[in-house]
Amino acid sequence: MARLIDTTTVERYLTVDLALDAMRTCFALEAAGASGPVGRMDLPHGEGWMRVLPAVSAGLGVFGHKVISFNREAGVRYIITLYDIESGDLRAVIDGEAITGARTGATSALAADLLAPPVIEAGAIIGTGSVARSQLAALQAVRPVEELRVFSRRPEHRAGFIGEMQPTLDVPLVDCANLDAALDGVGIATLATKSPDPVFFARHLAASIHVNSVGSARPNLSEVDPATFAGFDRMVCDSVNLVFNESGDAIAAEAQGLYDRGDAFDLAAVLEPGPTRARDDTTLFKSTGTGLQDLALSVAILEAAAADDAGTVVEDLLAVKRFGPAGRT
Repeated sequence: MARLIDTTTVERYLTVDLALDAMRTCFALEAAGASGPVGRMDLPHGEGWMRVLPAVSAGLGVFGHKVISFNREAGVRYIITLYDIESGDLRAVIDGEAITGARTGATSALAADLLAPPVIEAGAIIGTGSVARSQLAALQAVRPVEELRVFSRRPEHRAGFIGEMQPTLDVPLVDCANLDAALDGVGIATLATKSPDPVFFARHLAASIHVNSVGSARPNLSEVDPATFAGFDRMVCDSVNLVFNESGDAIAAEAQGLYDRGDAFDLAAVLEPGPTRARDDTTLFKSTGTGLQDLALSVAILEAAAADDAGTVVEDLLAVKRFGPAGRT
């Protein structure tokens, strides 16, 4: 029996608190050795590309994967599958678009909760696309600021972002036409761009600033100037290996001898107990996203939907080829 959960059903149950709890569970299980490994594979095709994020979580009792498919004409689709570890049965097929945004924002918020100063007056969001939209509510839940500055290169994008997001937040969004002005004096900066060139430099490294860099999830994208990596007192990643294999600015920093991945920490490694922070420490969190994050939030959505018998239940969706003691039967 498998439960098919469409995007409307996902959004019915998806909340900031649910996503934050799922990410805490995700990284706590990873820290305990009850989740992993993770992987990532990109395959291009004539009309776009496909990305696959497989993962296994013994702690959640599931394995599965997310497939992101991009078509130049249609756009991007996300699908997440969950299988039961013990039986091998397919448990769920879930639309992953909203889950992807929510788990990305909740992971950034978890990192900020561990790494950022306890009180922050002003923050900045650099970028105004879908990744940026996914960040705000979760970050406000753990580090509420009194002012949030918004920067992107095109004024119409800033205006559209502020017009859409301001009614959902209780913090004023401030339109900044200049990158340096947006970052001047902020305690937390979120970089959520798809830029091929860095947007954060050494001149932006103020005392005690925390930076979340979540947009450069491919080798051709870059948000943090490679020469600036070593300027942070602490660097943490959702997965150090994935970040330094997949994120363009981290790849460049290591290739140019500017930063050694051995100096960075996995988020799971600093979860319990929290890292010791000196008052003026500068911290960087980089994320490419992992299948474990998708699995953890998908399980939470599945449990909520199953409790209400929501979604569509399908019997015997997959055929089974059985193997006996003497071989295939």
